[in-house]
Amino acid sequence: MAALIIASLAVASIAVGIGFALSSFSWSIIILTAMALTAQAVIFISVRHIQITAAKRRLKWPASPLASSTGKRHDDYHLFVLGSGGHTKEMLMMMDDGACDFRRFHRRYLISSGDAMSAHHVRDYEASLAALCAAAGTQPGTHDAVLVTRARRVHQSILTTPLSALRSVLDILPALLARPGGSARRHPSMVFSNGPATGFFVAAAIHLLKVAYLVPEDSMRFVYIESWARISTLSVTGKLFHFTDLADFFAVQHEQVATKYGIRNVGQVVFNARREDI
Repeated sequence: MAALIIASLAVASIAVGIGFALSSFSWSIIILTAMALTAQAVIFISVRHIQITAAKRRLKWPASPLASSTGKRHDDYHLFVLGSGGHTKEMLMMMDDGACDFRRFHRRYLISSGDAMSAHHVRDYEASLAALCAAAGTQPGTHDAVLVTRARRVHQSILTTPLSALRSVLDILPALLARPGGSARRHPSMVFSNGPATGFFVAAAIHLLKVAYLVPEDSMRFVYIESWARISTLSVTGKLFHFTDLADFFAVQHEQVATKYGIRNVGQVVFNARREDI
């Protein structure tokens, strides 16, 4: 890794040196400087991507990260990427294991614009959790919801998708970086998604932040668990994660899909819910 960075600096230095030698030609200087900076940027980004991806592969995970995201967790902060209707319901069902001990624990929900159903489900889930914890004499922790531009609408033209995706990323970045009120953590330790397109852009934004050294590599661990509805093939979002390695943890819920793509199978964790109202 160090050799690649040194090589990039050497390339830049040589290009700048040649530029000074041709100082009588201003366009030559501009072109060579641009080439040097581009080479540096490409090598730097490539090296950081390799470093981050290698670190992800060395991580040791429990059988199901969602099991450790609930239960007894203190002084922590998790972010959940919700999708319209079914994806949100699945996520809340996976989150719930009947436990309730969330002292100094914060949950942030990322909801796409126009998704009133997910906002409604979150309100019901949090109200139910608060009642459960009150009955148990424990604390439900805190939560908030952040609205972001939808990355891609159903049946949206591929021509307009890049613009809406960019707007979504510009909303996602402050949602990732803003510290929740009263939380001991500045950044979420883990981020969860189960299929909505916005989840991929959240993972991409996290990767860019880590490439640029703007957030610690051991924060914002991205956990992607494919939707239970994907019985034989991955969703488009799942395929993007499979081919880009942006997720720290990637799993499916059916053996047929796991075998087809060589991905771990965590079983049907969508049926984790212990409360009848979830």
